Amino acid sequence: MTRFSSLFLPGLIHLGSLAVVGSAWAYQWAGLLPCILCLQQRVPHYVLLFFLVPTVVMFFVGQFLPSLYAIYRKAFYAVATLTMGAAVFLAAKHIGVEYGWWKGPMACGGLVEKMASPDQLFALERPDCSKPTIIWPGLSMATWHLLAVLPLLGLSLFGLRRNVLPR
Repeated sequence: MTRFSSLFLPGLIHLGSLAVVGSAWAYQWAGLLPCILCLQQRVPHYVLLFFLVPTVVMFFVGQFLPSLYAIYRKAFYAVATLTMGAAVFLAAKHIGVEYGWWKGPMACGGLVEKMASPDQLFALERPDCSKPTIIWPGLSMATWHLLAVLPLLGLSLFGLRRNVLPR
């Protein structure tokens, strides 16, 4: 395996995660307000994007210290598997709230944690987690998020299997 092919899979995982969170930002920029669960679903992608620059740096440092690059690659796949597993869990949790299988957090649907006056209660409009704000074509955004992160979890598990687990 060449050094460029060893960077392909982490790059693909990073690109997919960036596409997922970038599309969420684009919908928010277009005026679609995220609910509390939608914001929680972004956290695993932020954690994974934290590793983007170190992955590129370790690629170049790995030319001089291949054992350090191998250790970093193992750590990256472990973190990517855990974060994408968390992303799958959070997406499934949000889908369950939308279908009414279980209740969402108390902060869903307009509850205010801190208020200075009673007028703020009526001024704040938070999206309800149990009601999808957009359904395209027949699937909610939480379902699309689940469909987007499942392949990323599969790629992470594939990388973990090839680099960490014994054969």
